[in-house]
Amino acid sequence: MKLASERSRVRMMELLQQMLSLESLAHPAAIASLLLLVVLFLYWCGTRGFADLKKLNVPGPKPVPFLGNFLEARKYNGLHLMYLDYVKKYGKVFAICLGGRPSLVVADPELLKQIMIKDFPNFRNRFQIQKPQPPFGKAVFGARDDTWKRIRNTLTPTFSAGKMKLMVPLIEKSCDTLMEKLDKIADSDQSVDMLDWFSKLTLEVILSTAFGVDANIQMGENTEMLEKAKALFRIPQIVRQIARLPFGSSFLRLVSSLRGNQPGYFQDVVKEIIKTRRQHGLTGRKDLLHLMMMANDETTVEGVSRLSDEEIVAQSIIFLLAGYETSSNTLSFTLYHMAVNPDVQDKLRTEIKEAMESNAKKPLYDVAQSIEYLDWVIKEAQRMCPPAAQINRECSEDYDLSNGIHIPAGTEILIPIYALHRDPDAWEDPERFDPERFRGPAKDARHAFQFLPFGAGPRNCIGMRFALMEIKIALVKILMKYKFVQSPETQVPLVIHPGGTLCARDGVSVRVESIF
Repeated sequence: MKLASERSRVRMMELLQQMLSLESLAHPAAIASLLLLVVLFLYWCGTRGFADLKKLNVPGPKPVPFLGNFLEARKYNGLHLMYLDYVKKYGKVFAICLGGRPSLVVADPELLKQIMIKDFPNFRNRFQIQKPQPPFGKAVFGARDDTWKRIRNTLTPTFSAGKMKLMVPLIEKSCDTLMEKLDKIADSDQSVDMLDWFSKLTLEVILSTAFGVDANIQMGENTEMLEKAKALFRIPQIVRQIARLPFGSSFLRLVSSLRGNQPGYFQDVVKEIIKTRRQHGLTGRKDLLHLMMMANDETTVEGVSRLSDEEIVAQSIIFLLAGYETSSNTLSFTLYHMAVNPDVQDKLRTEIKEAMESNAKKPLYDVAQSIEYLDWVIKEAQRMCPPAAQINRECSEDYDLSNGIHIPAGTEILIPIYALHRDPDAWEDPERFDPERFRGPAKDARHAFQFLPFGAGPRNCIGMRFALMEIKIALVKILMKYKFVQSPETQVPLVIHPGGTLCARDGVSVRVESIF
């Protein structure tokens, strides 16, 4: 197929050269033929990537040259809503072209299990829409093949239960600061944007637990860092997809430089943190940065460092940004749903009180992990507003999926998590907030790959356990003392902004009441 396409291109170029000769251009018929040939050549350039659509052998919207279905995507307020609509139109497996190449969208949980677990070696890499700028290509999120495996294996010990328990006092310290702030506005007519307050909390926590930095962000310090982080995640999904279009990557780099390079800012921040830590030595706290810097000094059997300096910077930036954004969004969405469903909030508070009283001698980490209803409430918030609305994988070799679906090497596999979480075949009345969906029988009857807030398989979110620990501890502490209720400023329903993650566009405004 590729050989025939190359022959056609060569033949077309030969004809074009012949018709561009001065003698040929003297004839009107030759000029008309030349224009026709130019149009055909441009059409071929704009559609040659669509050849794999026939191989995929699945339905989907018809693409147009160069743009694919990009213009149609602009009708939706976020790609997550487009995929949700397309699942209804075309089924749980379909093709879409956001630019010149097709992607296979898979919303069938059994096929996803095959892709993400059974045949993981053929789908181990994330598909890169745009070549990442240094040092992001070295981060565990975007690293490829054996480089990813080495980095992942190096980082995994940081997230063991024993290591995470050591971080609990630092998390509690930041939660106590949040409660001091809540005390000042409790039982007043004043509404508070809990998304903003949770953003400050989670950024402060990740700086403290991962990098040993007491940033005091909740008390108004280091505001520039918070604003830079917010701006980075506020870029709409559809803007990021422009990289798929002709000259799209160059356009995005230009826009990034005009807006101010937020990734460059965080790279400087992380380098300064590493420099300070090295000056003071590695004898202090055993946090994420300590582990990575120790790995920098170790060597593999091949005689190379387990982590290079550039790789340490890349991991640090990813953990700093992802750890802040996903946790603050999950906390704010959970609190919103409890405010508009007070029966759920009351039940959860009762469960927390009973757990605390019956386990008075146990540490908060163990108590928080043991409250089943707390787990269900968080999961239901993640179902309705998942931290990542979609993720992807890349097919490394030609692959036959099922039912005549042939995936050519290099094809992007899109996993529409938002659509999976709203599938009426798996979730009765999916628009309703109901934590009971995760109780025994209902959960057992549902395919495990119908709920993927952190992805699945060897390439799932490495920080999943840390994020859930932080979220649970924060909710346990604040719900023991405060009740969150709707106010005139509460937006119902929330308007969702589809940026780097899904977040409440206008924040989550509620009032705070003391419960004793």
